[in-house]
Amino acid sequence: MSVAVVVLATLTPAVDAHAAESATVVSPKRPLNVRAGSAVWTAQLRTLPHGASVAIDCQVKGQLISEGSVRVTDRWDRLTDGSYVSDAWIRRPGTPVPACGPAAPVAPAAVAAAVTTTTGSVATGGTPLKARTAPSHGAPLVAALPNGTALTLVCQERGESIAGSQRVTSMWDRLPEGTYVSDAYVRRGATPPPCAAANQPVAAPAAPAAGGWTSPLPGFRARPGFRTSNNPNHIGVDLMSFTGTPIHAASAGTVVEVVCNIEAGHSCDQTGSPSVGGCGWYVKLQHEGGISTLYCHMVRRAVVQPGQKVKAGQVIGYVGSSGNSSAPHLHYEVHINAPPTGPQNAIDPIPFMRTHGAPIG
Repeated sequence: MSVAVVVLATLTPAVDAHAAESATVVSPKRPLNVRAGSAVWTAQLRTLPHGASVAIDCQVKGQLISEGSVRVTDRWDRLTDGSYVSDAWIRRPGTPVPACGPAAPVAPAAVAAAVTTTTGSVATGGTPLKARTAPSHGAPLVAALPNGTALTLVCQERGESIAGSQRVTSMWDRLPEGTYVSDAYVRRGATPPPCAAANQPVAAPAAPAAGGWTSPLPGFRARPGFRTSNNPNHIGVDLMSFTGTPIHAASAGTVVEVVCNIEAGHSCDQTGSPSVGGCGWYVKLQHEGGISTLYCHMVRRAVVQPGQKVKAGQVIGYVGSSGNSSAPHLHYEVHINAPPTGPQNAIDPIPFMRTHGAPIG
């Protein structure tokens, strides 16, 4: 069976016969990320500055982007080299861009070389199999995979129990781009290994600045909100994003905590709300110089473990809305003279990150 990596839209050379359409990047505050697929959790290939010209081959439907400078849209433009940019940041002529035709999925060499995988195929009997950001049918939908689609299964994680065409199981198979499909609808030979730190999907690390710091959520800005008059106990800032967006270590350090912080009677594996107390799934990192950083409201338990050394830009988890949260976002804190960490030594992350060459605000 051939191996294939399936994403919303996979990186593949453009084959459409029509002439490419010239357009312009409109992103005055930060470079536009060019990705391997039509979602922010796919691999970042490069960036384009404001005003750059791009040649659009066709469009696909992907992740909805609501903060674009040109439009709110779920359309992503496939460029002539096979990479993707959100149409939310593109100014182009008024003529409609044609839809992309079927593309043969391609397995990125970096993913294939980095993990031991198992091959399989979608076996639903006819209807597409839904790939989601977490092992539950309530998690956001990423793609619908036709019956018979070849799959690369990186590992398995326990989630919602599903009675499918192949088996009744609570195991979900993680695909190389980090999405999940229920193993109940997957025809395979060997059983994929359990998901663990060594089997996490390969995601492009964020490049650290000269000072060794990088944004924990590249491409997203923090809203000012540190100890405001309306919320004096808010000792961090919030970066609004999408469920499943990779969270990066802001600097090299050691994982000291991976915790579900939530009030009794609730679960960190469920979407939180403003009426629920706690940080949800969070990670605390200890850095040189007595600095600690915290990352809250992850969609599920972090992909790192206490005691693990991490590099600046390394993926440590994924954005969610667990705990005291009304929408998917990252709550990010910086503490000095740590440990311990608490309100007494929390500082505003926006000026701190700016002075360290990694602005988030």
